[in-house]
Amino acid sequence: MVSSSFTSFGSNQSLRIITTLAPNGAPPFSLWEYLREELLAADFDSHQELKWERVSNFLHIPIGVEKILSFGFLLCLDTFLYTFTIMPIRATVATYRTIVNTFSRSRPPVPPAHKADILRMLLLVISIAILAPLTDASKIYHSIRGQDTVKLYVIFNALEIADRLLISIGQDILDCMFSRSTLLLLTNHAAPSAHSLRPLLFFSLSILYTVSHALILIYQLTALNVAINAYDNALLTLLLSNQFVEIKGSVFKKFEKDNLFQITCADIVERFQLALMLVSIAIRNLIELSSAELDLSSDASFGLPVAYKAFRFISGRHIIGPVLAPVLSVLASELCVDWLKHAFITKFNHIRPTVYERYIDVLCRDLTTGSWYSRRRPVRKHTYVDQSPVVARRLGFASMPLAVLAVILGAQSISLLISTHFPESPWATMPRDWNMDMLSTMDWEEAGKWAALGLLSWFCLVTIKLILGINLLAYASRRREGMEGRRKKDEDINDYSRPAIGEGKDEIAYNKELKGLLTQARDDVPPTAEIGENLPQGKEPKAKSEKAGASGGRKKVALEDLTRFTMVKRIW
Repeated sequence: MVSSSFTSFGSNQSLRIITTLAPNGAPPFSLWEYLREELLAADFDSHQELKWERVSNFLHIPIGVEKILSFGFLLCLDTFLYTFTIMPIRATVATYRTIVNTFSRSRPPVPPAHKADILRMLLLVISIAILAPLTDASKIYHSIRGQDTVKLYVIFNALEIADRLLISIGQDILDCMFSRSTLLLLTNHAAPSAHSLRPLLFFSLSILYTVSHALILIYQLTALNVAINAYDNALLTLLLSNQFVEIKGSVFKKFEKDNLFQITCADIVERFQLALMLVSIAIRNLIELSSAELDLSSDASFGLPVAYKAFRFISGRHIIGPVLAPVLSVLASELCVDWLKHAFITKFNHIRPTVYERYIDVLCRDLTTGSWYSRRRPVRKHTYVDQSPVVARRLGFASMPLAVLAVILGAQSISLLISTHFPESPWATMPRDWNMDMLSTMDWEEAGKWAALGLLSWFCLVTIKLILGINLLAYASRRREGMEGRRKKDEDINDYSRPAIGEGKDEIAYNKELKGLLTQARDDVPPTAEIGENLPQGKEPKAKSEKAGASGGRKKVALEDLTRFTMVKRIW
């Protein structure tokens, strides 16, 4: 029957009916037979029942994605807090030991780790000193705000590309700076040689990278603030649409689980940076709006940007709701983009959600490497002595430029807070005509209170860092017990030679035969060697073709040997 030939995917008869004609050129069936088949056919394809696994995987992807992104977010937060809490303490201890060692000849030389701590602190301080007078928030804000919509779209994309490129090259520069071979040259006992200027060169490159990357982040934050504070929906719509363009650039491409791991690492860093920028924008806008006399319950006097009016019906007379409205809108769009992107990538490439558990295992393995947990086990020694966690290198997280950004924004926010809410204080005029004679005893007491508050806040950050770090390490240590079993399970269900999800044997055979019809040699242009890009037919190297056939045309890369910027097939 005709119906059986159409519903059987592995049948050669169906292909002959579709692709061949009768010897006399007439159709293989009459019009009456075709109409009867269309009206009376009662059979259906049983393979459609196998598609439920695709739907189930699609629905489980948001849970798996949020688990790995939340864990990665906490790892980035732990590394970010390290810069403000542990690193100053280590730099202080290293400086004291260096000074003592300088005036004492009998003491052993300063270890390379202490030199790295001092250089990291100097790198942070010098970068802030360079950028602080060059980053006037008001000038940058109005220079970006004066651009039209098309230019802003170009600015958003250019800043995003520059951010990713700088992260990649910056990681290499910092590794060269804090390598053991470079730091060993920083001693007065070494004889001058051609490599003596290497530390100075790498330190200059590190400063150039940190300042450039921090400046890019400042412009990114300012562009985001311009989009949020616009009085029409054009800029905010541009920002949200720019995020959804990311789906178009990702889902319709071939990916494997190693490429998906790189995308996940990029999404982790992107979400942390976006959250940090949105919090900074919300704090700054809260300081500015809290000083304005606005009757938020009145529609006539509600002179706020469009993005702030989303939560007006629940905010009442409080400014917190309108300030949080654009922040939550951008974060919600980021969540939707991540969920949809990962859901469709895994659907089109037949990857099961359990692969995200393997990603967590890889990050946990990096977190425990080099810690006190792994000192009882044989661990490979690294050539670098930088104290940033290994997991931060895996993610491609640049903590130093973000730390510079946070310090500059914090100083600007405190200055704005003092000048807005305490205009009579002499500290408000400090950048202009401030001098020591203007300060009274009461002013010094007030300054002491603020200093005590700042010191107490720093101790709170140290406590948060220690609690967060020990909990992350405990969680990673617990996961190491079942890590090997999850690795074997993932290799079985997400292997490179895995079958397609939701396809039966008949459908697989049909697709294979259809692929053979679409890949015929008569449709290919004959290769030529006129300009060297191809060899003539029959001249291909035999070893190359055999190697490609044996490996399936793709070399398998272990996740443990993969970082965010390792070029496998594509990055992001």
